[in-house]
Amino acid sequence: MKNTSLISILLIISLSILSGSCWRTSDKKVNVDKFYTQKGEWDSGRIPLIKPYEAVITSKEFGWFINLDGDTGLPNISKVAVKRGVIYLYNINTILHGIDVKQSWHVIIPDKQIEKGFATHQEYSEYLSNIGIKEEPQLYDIKSVADYFENHDVIDWNVIKN
Repeated sequence: MKNTSLISILLIISLSILSGSCWRTSDKKVNVDKFYTQKGEWDSGRIPLIKPYEAVITSKEFGWFINLDGDTGLPNISKVAVKRGVIYLYNINTILHGIDVKQSWHVIIPDKQIEKGFATHQEYSEYLSNIGIKEEPQLYDIKSVADYFENHDVIDWNVIKN
């Protein structure tokens, strides 16, 4: 009888510990900023980059769009990456400094309030080198990023594949 009681007590303690650890694991998801988990509205999609920057699509005609500081924004985002606090973008048929261009590259560093756009890949590469980024990051097709986010709670930029 004593063995049965002892086993029951140990079983109850074990289940309590296990349920407590499961509870703590789920709390970690609760602590993620909603900015990084919200998917968008019924009529639009969104991809969180680095708060407050996000890519938004409301129609296929205008493609993915990112608002910049102030009234400006970047339409037709084709490729994107986020690495070590920096947002990297590649756009096609877009606007750069108020002028229509066939392509452009952008670097956004929210912590330093930097938003830079470049008309050539060479200018973009030189800028990355000047700010100490030795290796140009791989940019991901924005549709691949959107597909990944649709099936995951948050974006893990180290897992996305083109």
